[in-house]
Amino acid sequence: MAPLPPLRFSVCVEMLFKEKPFEQRLEYVADLGFPAFEFWSRQGKDMNITLALKAALRLEVSAFVGSSASMVDPAQRQQFLADITRSASLAVDLACANLIVTSGPAMPGVPRDEQHWHLADVLKEAAATAADADVTLVLEPLNQFDHPGTYLSSSDEGFAIVREVASPHVKLCFDIYHQQISEGNLTRRIVENLDLIGHIHVADVPGRHEPGTGEINYEHLFGVLREHGYRGYVGLEYLPLVDAAASLRAVRALSQ
Repeated sequence: MAPLPPLRFSVCVEMLFKEKPFEQRLEYVADLGFPAFEFWSRQGKDMNITLALKAALRLEVSAFVGSSASMVDPAQRQQFLADITRSASLAVDLACANLIVTSGPAMPGVPRDEQHWHLADVLKEAAATAADADVTLVLEPLNQFDHPGTYLSSSDEGFAIVREVASPHVKLCFDIYHQQISEGNLTRRIVENLDLIGHIHVADVPGRHEPGTGEINYEHLFGVLREHGYRGYVGLEYLPLVDAAASLRAVRALSQ
């Protein structure tokens, strides 16, 4: 029987090596042998330098945040769509496959089903832009402990929205840290919906530290992802308790 292929890891340089200048963080990622990095906002970063470094270091950009506008507030709909247009253009330049989007805060006094409709509907419109750029919008639920008042914290509802949109260019960003806090039962949720997951984020609970430091059985989950043929990126989005390079080596070893 052939060995299972290794997971593809992406280092979130917003949370690792953050004491270093942004560009230098990419060099650390490459030096450690990781194939990809991800970041949040383009603000405060020179994307021309990022593109040149990405090419020189032979790194992939796995994901970045496509918009911070609310998806449930119709007053912010046009801002969200404009953000996605700009971000999709940058994603093409960076050869980045995924744009991360979040719901925004719930709107007090507005029925939940109405907010759900707005979220799904704006994603349907944005999916056309994503298709033109051949990128994927990955919708990320956030937990209510770290993000009180956020609309979308349930991956179950997130998967339902992805199914409603029914576009190959809209999937879920399944953040294992957030979903352990929000829902638990991680293995079932991942396995039953793996075809709808476009990107994965990992960190342990409590504290959002590196896998292997908390209550989540990451050795098991990494094995599940390999056994079920997950080929997207696993984003390492955590606050290291030890030296960042040492923590990255330990996480990689945990997955083998």
